[in-house]
Order: sequence, then C-alpha cells, then structure tokens
Amino acid sequence: MQTKLAPLLLAYAPLAALVGNRVQWDTLPQGQPLGQIAMTLVTGIPDYHMQGTSGLHLSRVQFDCRDGTAAKARVIAEALCDRLSGFRGVYQGYQFQGCFQANQRTSFGKVESHTWFTDSRDFIIHWAPIA
Repeated sequence: MQTKLAPLLLAYAPLAALVGNRVQWDTLPQGQPLGQIAMTLVTGIPDYHMQGTSGLHLSRVQFDCRDGTAAKARVIAEALCDRLSGFRGVYQGYQFQGCFQANQRTSFGKVESHTWFTDSRDFIIHWAPIA
C-alpha cells in the first residue's frame, strides 16, 4: 500500500496541480518549494482469522499538508480529502475497501526565516493486495 498511495493521490489532477510530485513518506527533502504532503504510517494492523492472516489490512496514515500560509495548507488538505474521503476501488494491484478521515489538526513551523503552515489529516485505510 505504501508504494501505491502517493501515485493514487497524484493521479487526482486537482491535488497534483497544488503539490506537483511533492508527496513523500516520512520526510520531505530540504529545498523543495512549499505545497507538499508528508505521509507517515501511524498504525498498520493485519486482519487475522483461524488460519492466519486474511490479507486485509487496516492502516492509519497521517498526511501533513504544508504550504506558506494556513489557507494554502488547508486547500491542499481539502483536495486530499476530496480524493481519499470514502474512496473505494482498485488501484495498481491493491483493493482499497474504504478510506475514512479520522482526525484533523493544524500547526505552524519556523526555522530562521523559513515559515510554513501544516494542516494534518489522519485517514483510516482498509486495503488488501489483489492476489
């Protein structure tokens, strides 16, 4: 799922127009322009039955949408929600059985003369690889 989530987001033209290809797992490279999304896997839980794993997974992913103003960060976060909220479907060999927003928070950061605003959204994602 982690290899497919960024391409799934970037396949949505309104979101890609805001962030280009600046969607990364865990950290964002320094020196990139703002208009970014950093993704963090918060929780990954496989589903089990009596014979072992069922193949279904539940993942909680935090999406940190960053830009130079709070309003711009919110626009990115809202485009992310337009793409993921309630999403179901098959994408590149994975069945996404449901994506649901679970949390939202905002923050501000500053290092020297560089400032940014973050609108973070957590999503619960139910998924399984297609065998």
